[in-house]
Amino acid sequence: MNLKLDGRQKTILLGELFGKSINDSCVIALEGPLGAGKTTFVKGLAQGLGVKEVVQSPTFTMLNEYHSGRLPLYHLDLYRLSESSESEAQALGDQLLLELDEFINGKMVCVIEWSELFKLIKIDGEHISYLDELDHLTIRFAYERSDDISRDVRNGEEDSEEDFGRTAFLAGSSEVSKAVLDTVVGMYSKP
Repeated sequence: MNLKLDGRQKTILLGELFGKSINDSCVIALEGPLGAGKTTFVKGLAQGLGVKEVVQSPTFTMLNEYHSGRLPLYHLDLYRLSESSESEAQALGDQLLLELDEFINGKMVCVIEWSELFKLIKIDGEHISYLDELDHLTIRFAYERSDDISRDVRNGEEDSEEDFGRTAFLAGSSEVSKAVLDTVVGMYSKP
């Protein structure tokens, strides 16, 4: 399912609708280039969940936790794995998997930026994605045109205030996650 996002406010709205629609545990995998809207989406998601804290990207800490909303929000950012050597990525990944195991089966929302980088972590000696084991939603953000990318985004400033034409491809891995998608897309599409 593809949605057109006409700028930052539509990305926040999409996240907010997800936050309002999720009533049980949910894992959301976010993909896309720098500046495409992943952290902006998470800010909207947090608003929809009623999170009171300021949401920031956990690029350096890899995990931020927010417990003030109606469900706990765990916000992961795996970007550091792409800049690490294989042994560093494996050590970070092993630590991350231990932390995930502590909360992933509880009632919570877990959102993972750069989720495609899970494949850099070896699980049982193989490069497989941890997400393959979980029911999850995938949202892949992209620019409509490559010339929509500003100078700031090219320089690595992910949360640019510019409004670029973006798209979001949404998919669910089970009937439960697909039902959440259908609800959100229905609300998003209403005038």
